[in-house]
Amino acid sequence: MIKRSDSAFFWEERDIMAFANSPWVVQLFYAFQDDRYLYMVMEYMPGGDLVNLMSNYDVPEKWARFYTAEVVLALDAIHSMGFIHRDVKPDNMLLDKSGHLKLADFGTCMKMNKEGMVRCDTAVGTPDYISPEVLKSQGGDGYYGRECDWWSVGVFLYEMLVGDTPFYADSLVGTYSKIMNHKNSLTFPDDNDISKEAKNLICAFLTDREVRLGRNGVEEIKRHLFFKNDQWAWETLRDTVAPVVPDLSSDIDTSNFDDLEEDKGDEETFPIPKAFVGNQLPFVGFTYYSNRRYLSSANPNDNRSSPNVDKSLGNQRRNLESTVSQIEKEKMLLQHRINEYQRKAEQENEKRRNVENEVSTLKDQLEDLKKVSQNSQLANEKLAQLQKQLEEANDLLRTESDTAVRLRKSHTEMSKSISQLESLNRELQERNRILENSKTQTDKDYYQLQAVLEAERRDRGHDSEMIGDLQEMEKKLKEEREAREKAENRVVQIEKQCSMLDVDLKQSQQKLEHLTENKERMEDEVKNLSLQLEQESNKRLLLQNELKTQAFEADNLKGLEKQMKQEINTLLEAKRLLEFELAQLTKETLATQLDLAETKAESEQLARGLLEEQYFELSQESKKAASRNRQEITDKDHAVSRLEETNSMLTKDIELLRKENEELTDKMRRAEEEYKLKKEEEISNLKAAFEKNINTERTLKTQAVNKLAEIMNRKDFKIDRKKANTQDLRKKEKENRKLQLELNQEREKFNQMVVKHQKELNDMQAYVVVSSKKILFYNDEQDKEQSNPSMVLDIE
Repeated sequence: MIKRSDSAFFWEERDIMAFANSPWVVQLFYAFQDDRYLYMVMEYMPGGDLVNLMSNYDVPEKWARFYTAEVVLALDAIHSMGFIHRDVKPDNMLLDKSGHLKLADFGTCMKMNKEGMVRCDTAVGTPDYISPEVLKSQGGDGYYGRECDWWSVGVFLYEMLVGDTPFYADSLVGTYSKIMNHKNSLTFPDDNDISKEAKNLICAFLTDREVRLGRNGVEEIKRHLFFKNDQWAWETLRDTVAPVVPDLSSDIDTSNFDDLEEDKGDEETFPIPKAFVGNQLPFVGFTYYSNRRYLSSANPNDNRSSPNVDKSLGNQRRNLESTVSQIEKEKMLLQHRINEYQRKAEQENEKRRNVENEVSTLKDQLEDLKKVSQNSQLANEKLAQLQKQLEEANDLLRTESDTAVRLRKSHTEMSKSISQLESLNRELQERNRILENSKTQTDKDYYQLQAVLEAERRDRGHDSEMIGDLQEMEKKLKEEREAREKAENRVVQIEKQCSMLDVDLKQSQQKLEHLTENKERMEDEVKNLSLQLEQESNKRLLLQNELKTQAFEADNLKGLEKQMKQEINTLLEAKRLLEFELAQLTKETLATQLDLAETKAESEQLARGLLEEQYFELSQESKKAASRNRQEITDKDHAVSRLEETNSMLTKDIELLRKENEELTDKMRRAEEEYKLKKEEEISNLKAAFEKNINTERTLKTQAVNKLAEIMNRKDFKIDRKKANTQDLRKKEKENRKLQLELNQEREKFNQMVVKHQKELNDMQAYVVVSSKKILFYNDEQDKEQSNPSMVLDIE
């Protein structure tokens, strides 16, 4: 590797295959090294490369469109990682077991700068596929971008359709001169039927880099008319059936690859230098182990055997890379979960808002009802409060006179105590200042001692951390071994699952026959459900009639409630008049008491006995009047309590009626929701079954069509037909006609099945729409009845 001119790019090749995580790039599982070589264990692609496919088949334009589209997506994945491939050719395009394409050989890749460009002074790539701007960089200051890869795609498309590269010559000089003079040297053969769209795309690729297709992004390539078709889309290209699916006898079938000749030359032997040379330093950390490990190591103790510093550093880097990759995967999973939780939280917030709005409306209704019931209670409470205020006013008149005398005495005593406290406060402040100064000095001494202790603890902790790191390294080694064993067990389980899936495929084909029978049964069940819906609608009409009667009774109860309120208001007015008369009597008694006090002061000695007799009589009259007023108030209170009891009974009856109404509406809603859910589940199941049938039939038909086309496009088939006799030719022509007729019949059957299933889906969708409209209509009517039942009665 040191002697090679491209030895600086082995890191790019390793990193792209290890961290691409793309279905269009060959994955790397292991990377390791010895004293002479670097080794990379990659994903096995049993379909071979596109050179093998083009040598066995005459590639039609339909196939060329498919493989060119996959190459475009593969190059877009590499460009999005920030690399340019610079060696795009059929040898580096491999096919997996399903016939889909993946790119390989990233030894010539180079990292782009921020502007998406690369600076290089050597021409890198294969001569027939190299672009003019890369060719100009030889011996100069080459500066180009990702458009050099699109040039190679144009050469690849031309080679598939024509059978040879567009700038082929007998010598390298001739090839390079044709590439530099591509405007005049690019021609198409007359005997080859190539569409205008394909020629336009090839010319758009094989042009100057300033106007080359793809310079502004991959989207302008995707929009080209050459890629328009009815068989696949860009988003589902990986899921479609490939034109050629390789026939494999086992997982390790190598029939699609050429046999490699063993290199019988003598191996180079170099004397081992005695001094340290540092030849392995560029490859420190090259070792890589993927999380997907299909094979276990032969000797797990080999990692411990080498005491070299290089290998220990490589192991450390490997562990760090594995932890980084795991952390990145966990980060992506956490980000995905956070987005899902945020979406769920927003949905729950919307539901919560709707519920809160409904709760607020219900609370308003409850408050209105409570206000009606509390009006009567407030009247009683006001009476009690007024009586308490009368008693409290009399008590306050007595206590205020006593408190005034006490406050004067306490004021003099407090003024003396305040002066004493101020003197004590001054002494305490001086003591506090002295204590704070001593505290600051002790804090400084404490911090100095603490710093000394921390320094000693750090010296001791450093040694303990080194021991802990060694123990953690041993734990990580154990965990990696356990993970390796788990991966091996998982491989065995996956193989078992594959065998089970084969059995499931056979069972699914048998289930297809039963699905048609289940379909007829489901149609009968749909009819039965429609009859049940009509019965439930009749029940709903009966419930509506019951609601009307209950609403009429509620209106009568409301009228009774209004009458009771009027009677309560009249009683309250009578109560207010009695309270006003009582207040006037108390005022008159106070006035008479004041007059008596003044007469006592003037003529206390003359008519003391007369005044005492008059005062006694007046006090008796006031007591009699107060007792009369109290009896009248008690009578009124009894009447009010009776009215309140009747009012509470009426409110309870109203609440019971409302609860019954709500229960009936809830039952109706639940019945409708259950019917709706059952209907949607049945329809979704039928729809899923039909879609599965259509998809399986499509894949089977496309595979059969592709297989027939593959047989027709084989070169061996065409060569044998030329060499055969006239009778053989006639037989083969008859067979060809039969195959074409069978192919046309299969296509017609497939189209008829698609039309049939499409009609059935349209019918089911129309039925779902009609049933959903009916359910929405019933729900709207029910909501109107719940919001204002009296209006519904008036309308009807």
